[in-house]
Amino acid sequence: MFKSLRWRLTFWFVLLTTIVYTLSAVFAIWLFRVEMTRVMDEELHALVDELRPAIALKDKVPNLQEWAKTARQVPFKFLPTIQIYDLQGRLIEQHGPSGVPILFSSVKEVRAEDYHIRVCSAPLLDGKQLAGYLQLQLSLRNRERAIAQFGITMGLIFPFLLLALAIAGYVFAGKAASPVEESFVVLRRFMTDAGHELSTPISIIQANAEAMEVEIPESVRENNRLAVITRSTERMANLVKDLMLLSKMESPQIYSNKIPLDFEKLVRGVVEEFQELFKAKSITLSTKRVGPATVVGDAELLKRLVTNLLQNALRYTESSGTVEIGVESLGRNTRLTVSDTGVGIPPESLQSIFERFYRVDKSRSRNQGGAGLGLSIVKAIVDAHRGRIDVYSQVGTGSTFTVTLPTRI
Repeated sequence: MFKSLRWRLTFWFVLLTTIVYTLSAVFAIWLFRVEMTRVMDEELHALVDELRPAIALKDKVPNLQEWAKTARQVPFKFLPTIQIYDLQGRLIEQHGPSGVPILFSSVKEVRAEDYHIRVCSAPLLDGKQLAGYLQLQLSLRNRERAIAQFGITMGLIFPFLLLALAIAGYVFAGKAASPVEESFVVLRRFMTDAGHELSTPISIIQANAEAMEVEIPESVRENNRLAVITRSTERMANLVKDLMLLSKMESPQIYSNKIPLDFEKLVRGVVEEFQELFKAKSITLSTKRVGPATVVGDAELLKRLVTNLLQNALRYTESSGTVEIGVESLGRNTRLTVSDTGVGIPPESLQSIFERFYRVDKSRSRNQGGAGLGLSIVKAIVDAHRGRIDVYSQVGTGSTFTVTLPTRI
């Protein structure tokens, strides 16, 4: 149980870490993109400020011809495209890599089918009069390549980080669950020891009460208080047995006796044992047979599972009602169904009926001898066999318990 808990804690730790890492990576890529764009804009504005003084006006037409002659030659593929436009927005001069012959406004990012550029446009003044426009166009291929490489790096790091976090999470989950496991072991040992200590005096009281009841004449036996003591002692003995069984079932060693079983034969044997009890209460118990079914499991535990489900149906079904039990083979699984026409279970109680000592109707359960452990034991046995149990119920109509068990474990 605690090993499963450890793996679940590790799984949730890794899952939450994955979500946090993914969100962080997306935010980091977005921030990286924003920062790169900001740096590019700063460089474009700085270059505009440097070029403005170098622009000459010939016949009130701006040009960079003198600058182009004297400027140091550098690989233009790493520089922006420098363009001069006239007042009508016509391209009259261009330096550097080939650009888009369109005058754009201010600073903006332009994406088209053939290009993806960052544009910075500034007006050119002759005194106070507008003489033209200076425009810089910078390809964003390098930015996109850097962002893609950053994303790939984050992706390549992630598997190693995830593996390291999984190992760390597993170790941490083990240390976190260790105190709980130790407390649980102590509690289980206490339950087992207490059960053994209680079973002996209960057996002595029960044996002496039954012996004394036999000695009492039949004429006064009807009002005999020993009968009450006997029934209460029997109920206490059953409760101790149930608690000891639940305690033992928490130990993995109890499930070492799993063997292939003819599950239909096992169910049929339990049904035969219950026939007289159902007849005494005028309840019809019928068996729905669909074919042979095999389950790999512990015979005693599976017999207890079927017994508890039938006892539950017997307890909550009124006279003249019906209970039907069926076994069905589903390939890799075997399905057991127990349906009754009893009082039913309220919807708000369906999630709690497998809890220990939980009773839907507390006064009714006590009157009928129920301690609230029967379905808890059923759920524990189903979980031990890696199965599933489902309940469908309507108040006043009845309940159907469906147990699905794997044919192989």
